[in-house]
Amino acid sequence: MKNNSHYFKDIVYCGRILNGKYGKALKKRVTECIAAFHAFEEIGNLSIPYVSAWHEDENAWYEFAAKGFTDLMVCDTSQLAEVFRNSICDRRIYKYSGVGPSILKEVLNREGLEEARKQLRENSKEHGNVEAVYKISLDGNNYCWLKDRANVETYAEDNICLSIGCLTVVSKEMESEEKCENLILELKNALAKVKTLSGLLPVCSHCKKIRDDKGYWNQIEAYILEHSDAEISNSICEECAKEHFRTPHPDIGKRWSGKSGKPQK
Repeated sequence: MKNNSHYFKDIVYCGRILNGKYGKALKKRVTECIAAFHAFEEIGNLSIPYVSAWHEDENAWYEFAAKGFTDLMVCDTSQLAEVFRNSICDRRIYKYSGVGPSILKEVLNREGLEEARKQLRENSKEHGNVEAVYKISLDGNNYCWLKDRANVETYAEDNICLSIGCLTVVSKEMESEEKCENLILELKNALAKVKTLSGLLPVCSHCKKIRDDKGYWNQIEAYILEHSDAEISNSICEECAKEHFRTPHPDIGKRWSGKSGKPQK
């Protein structure tokens, strides 16, 4: 580590705390976390450990980030916070509603995150932990979802907060969730366009007109067109052709569109 060889070996340190004027307790904690996470990373675990820090009114930076994180964002640790922040499409939090097994999802886009940053940090400090899912844009066309779980520690004397956590790639799960949400939306839109006839319809036994809710009698074609998405086509059956025309009607085999009024073959 540059300027801190007495702490680690073979680790390039890009943070601020170990080289800054901060308290011994904070430096000791950062040192312990970096050493532990570096050993954890060498095991080859699928999780991506990190240690980030922030002052109350400043953007966060990383004291340590596993190589899997920097490789994913195609940058080094010193650039990681800015690159990651600019790549966020949205942040999702899942909460139990308290009524049955249902779960509420809260989504904030990048602009919403910036506006709510102070409140989100206060909530993290109050609860002492963070659990969220980030949708990340990798190159404008490809996306990745990262689940973030971290403990938040506050060092009041140094006016510093640490987030000590792990990221997990959950792209397959989130892609499935998005597909289900899109399908549900399509079904809702389809159902909203469907009109159905139901209930008891009063039909005249002689002329076959239908009485509406206002008491008026309507031609069956007009009633169906108004109360459903069906399209009416008129023709004449063979029995009626024989009864009313005595000979086969010349238009048998043709039909009329209820909307256009023109005969069709």
